[in-house]
Amino acid sequence: MSEQVMYDFGAAEIARLSVYLREAAPEWAEVSAITQLKGGQSNPTFRVDTARGPVVMRMRPAGAPRWAHDIAREYRVLTALQPTETPTPEVHHYCSDENVTGGEFYLMEFVDGRIEDLCTLPGFSPAERREIWRSFVEAYAKLHAVDWRAAGLEGFGKPDGYVSRQLALHSKLFKQYEPDGDPDMDWLMKTLPEHVPPQRRTTIVHGDVRLGNVVIHPSEPRVIAILDWEMATLGDGDSDAALLAINHFMPDNPQGKFGPDDDLEASGAPAPRELMDWYCAQSGVDAFPHFEFHVAFNMFRYASVFCGIASRARAGMAVSDDGLLYADAAFPTARYARRLAEATFAKPA
Repeated sequence: MSEQVMYDFGAAEIARLSVYLREAAPEWAEVSAITQLKGGQSNPTFRVDTARGPVVMRMRPAGAPRWAHDIAREYRVLTALQPTETPTPEVHHYCSDENVTGGEFYLMEFVDGRIEDLCTLPGFSPAERREIWRSFVEAYAKLHAVDWRAAGLEGFGKPDGYVSRQLALHSKLFKQYEPDGDPDMDWLMKTLPEHVPPQRRTTIVHGDVRLGNVVIHPSEPRVIAILDWEMATLGDGDSDAALLAINHFMPDNPQGKFGPDDDLEASGAPAPRELMDWYCAQSGVDAFPHFEFHVAFNMFRYASVFCGIASRARAGMAVSDDGLLYADAAFPTARYARRLAEATFAKPA
């Protein structure tokens, strides 16, 4: 297995960051330590200890392509969301100069809480799991309710045609990651564009909606911050919302799944329909007429993203130490996506 790329911030690097911050963000200038945090597959994340307290630094790896590594976009959307009800960390400062730390970066609030990678939420009681899932849904309903024009995000992305653009992008990326192709991915790349439903609303989309990308309160079963905004753009809110239930349709993968034999009621985990009913009640939208399509579409996206993570891991550029685990999940995810799409398209209109 490829190991996570570790960044060694020694005394010289810490001093250089402190010198920069004394001019640019003096309230965070006295840096005493920089520690790389676990998690994230695109942009490495660090705890920066300062005299005022800890902050988090998100950094774009030097030389990384803009797509899925665009720190400036993360900073922009987080800044825009500060005055809204969406639970996000407070952002403090953005730096475009790669010479300071080895990559452009921004500083944000260190949110004290728990991060759970697995959707099954081991270590929680059934009642806690249910409340965490409900809070998780509510957090994204609040995001999708934000008036993106009023928030200053005009031009943050093209408001229309999100799914078609994403299909084209991930088809292109997949062909770069896996030149030999895959029968299921080839089928999805050909067939999904033929069945794209109309986009009924435009919202801010997070793009990577999962429990591992939120912070849970230190002692209460509720979400207090959404993290990892590198895929955020303007797009189809239905597509983003479908990700709330995607763990019920996935094969084995590093983020966990719910299987057909799982006793959801006993575990406290909500079924897909209940998740989407919660979301509709919170957001005020109607039931999803194309839910299965959006799940299959997102599984196709994930299969492509998993191939990209595996490709970086093979090249020794992994940001997380489980990069090659995604290689094992990529093609099974495509296979599951194809099965779901075939069953959906076979239904009477």
